[in-house]
Amino acid sequence: MQATCRTGTAAALAAAMLAAGAADAASYRVFPVPVASPDHGAHTLVTNPQNAEASPFGWHDTNGVAGPEFTILRGNNAVVYTDTDGNDVADDGGPDGGASLLFDFAWSPTDAPTAYKDALATNAFYWVNMLHDIFYRHGFDEAAGNMQQNNYGRGGLGNDPVLVEILDGAGSNGANGSFTSDGTSPRIQLYPWTVTTPQRDGSFDATILVQAWGMAVNGRIAGPSCVSNAETPTSGYDDFFALLLTTDFTTATATQPRGLGTYVLGQSASGSGIRGLAYTTDLKADHYTYQDTRFLSAPQDTGTVWASALWDLTWSLVDVYGASNDWFNGNGAENRMLRLAIRALQRQTCDAGFVEARDAWLTADTELYAGDNHCRIWNAFARRGLGASAVQGSGTSNGDNTAAYDLPQECLPDPLFADGFETL
Repeated sequence: MQATCRTGTAAALAAAMLAAGAADAASYRVFPVPVASPDHGAHTLVTNPQNAEASPFGWHDTNGVAGPEFTILRGNNAVVYTDTDGNDVADDGGPDGGASLLFDFAWSPTDAPTAYKDALATNAFYWVNMLHDIFYRHGFDEAAGNMQQNNYGRGGLGNDPVLVEILDGAGSNGANGSFTSDGTSPRIQLYPWTVTTPQRDGSFDATILVQAWGMAVNGRIAGPSCVSNAETPTSGYDDFFALLLTTDFTTATATQPRGLGTYVLGQSASGSGIRGLAYTTDLKADHYTYQDTRFLSAPQDTGTVWASALWDLTWSLVDVYGASNDWFNGNGAENRMLRLAIRALQRQTCDAGFVEARDAWLTADTELYAGDNHCRIWNAFARRGLGASAVQGSGTSNGDNTAAYDLPQECLPDPLFADGFETL
């Protein structure tokens, strides 16, 4: 049995509303999915990027009636504004797209980010809304507790669009997303980065923005009080989401190094990024395993172990299913990985450590795909020290776990990982 994209009456109704003009035409000049930054592709004008089921009245609606309530970067899923003084209040009304909802703003790499803040805000609004719609299509909808002002009568509490603060003066060289329960808006803060001259902003580096989104999603799905323990996979999920959503699977390869945050650090697109090493299935380059969590700093560096296992698994599924390169109608490896991730977070125990989180993936695969990926999941985790004999200890400690690289008896080694497994 295989799960497919959401279909049926709700999807048909949403498509009909869109075709009838329920969602007004809107255009945004952005670095579109999966383009991670100015170093990865062109600044492009996209029109009507919203998904008809996830956002049936477009991205500027809040009342569920045809016609936008806002011509600024505000709507049902997100509210984006500059907060240069760091007081959690918008500096101004932000860019206005007018009646045609045209958000077309230029930028220059030689200018300070404040000189092209409208372009930054537009890119952030586009990405957060795209993330909303993509995650919606893969299981993070109203009933699952997603973030929307108006839930259109489809379950959940509503009144909780994501608040996105760009050029946030409350910090520098970072980003964060707050943990909130359904009905309370999470806040994403994108700080300026001071590494380069002129400075850069995380609004133009989708790997940074998606990580911040991932924080909010982790807290919402797994529980806001359940994802701050010492051995939490939360940061690893954030990195994984950033990798998954900014990869062009038509050109990428499994062993290609992928650094996160290379743009804000002024590195080349092939740089190591903010984690000190780039993600790849090549164990010589990305060598972290479960035993390293005892020595790495938590949660960001320990999270690289978790993200590495999920990235290995992604390419194992690409080897079998290929990639769709279509987030809304596809059923390739990347679609399956996102569905599995959302379901695994829903099944994860509170304060889960890595072994418990691994088991949630096995449960998710049973529920979504009748266990079709059982041994591929075991191979990817065993390769990173989360094999059948791995011992977690307490999820509140990184000092009592023991790595193991063995497979359960029913599984054979995945040919993709021919470089073998480590042994203790």
